[in-house]
Amino acid sequence: MAVSPLLPQTKERIISVHGTVTEILYALQVSPLLIAVDSTSSYPKEARSLPVVGYQRTLTTEGILSFKPTKVIGLDTAGPTQTIQNLKETGIQVTLFPDEYNLDTPINRVLAVGKLLGKNKEAESLANQIRTQTQSLQLKKTNVKVMFLYSRNPSSVFISGSGTAAHAMITLSGAKNAITEFSEYKPLTSEALVKSNPDIILMPESSAEGFGGTNAIWSINGIELTRAGKEKNIILVDDLLLLGFGPRLPQALKILNEKWKQIE
Repeated sequence: MAVSPLLPQTKERIISVHGTVTEILYALQVSPLLIAVDSTSSYPKEARSLPVVGYQRTLTTEGILSFKPTKVIGLDTAGPTQTIQNLKETGIQVTLFPDEYNLDTPINRVLAVGKLLGKNKEAESLANQIRTQTQSLQLKKTNVKVMFLYSRNPSSVFISGSGTAAHAMITLSGAKNAITEFSEYKPLTSEALVKSNPDIILMPESSAEGFGGTNAIWSINGIELTRAGKEKNIILVDDLLLLGFGPRLPQALKILNEKWKQIE
């Protein structure tokens, strides 16, 4: 069945529960239908003025229902499962897209959101822009070893193995993940840090802030024995730009690749 275009007088009330989805909704110019977002929705800056329903992985049924939405859109990382099930049982249309990490991910997401909201033409145009930008990238492969650190506070620091958005960003941008022994995220140990001997540390900006800034990072036990620690090599990137796999993916890959070439 064809999806009819959304009209200005529509009664649609959309809650986005992922920053990447929010970014796409703004890019497709349907942001007037947004009534609330989750806490990862930091771009564009206009999104920060909307009410926040919480973090996308710890949503509450009551918190979302209080806004009387007709649609909830996010990624399949949204949860907990019971909240998602409760929302579906109320008759709200809940659409969660796959949490994938490849060069086609932004294009697929844009087209899917466009189809859902009857904005196929706009989505095709945006997808073509992303495709052109991706194809024009000239990313040089390097042997630079990158360690991705994620932290909400200094007492809880995690490093990324394979199978994560961080790992995908490191490899797609031409570098190598310093951690090859495991997948997903695991707590940082000084042994793993010294053994992997990263050339550079990669962190989301919010993690670095929560950790206490770069000075605090250089005080991590064992980091002074790595090339990254000795040379103070670190790159901080906006969380959503770095890990969102949204419309700005080509821009993020270019930023990272240029940084790798500088320290090779």
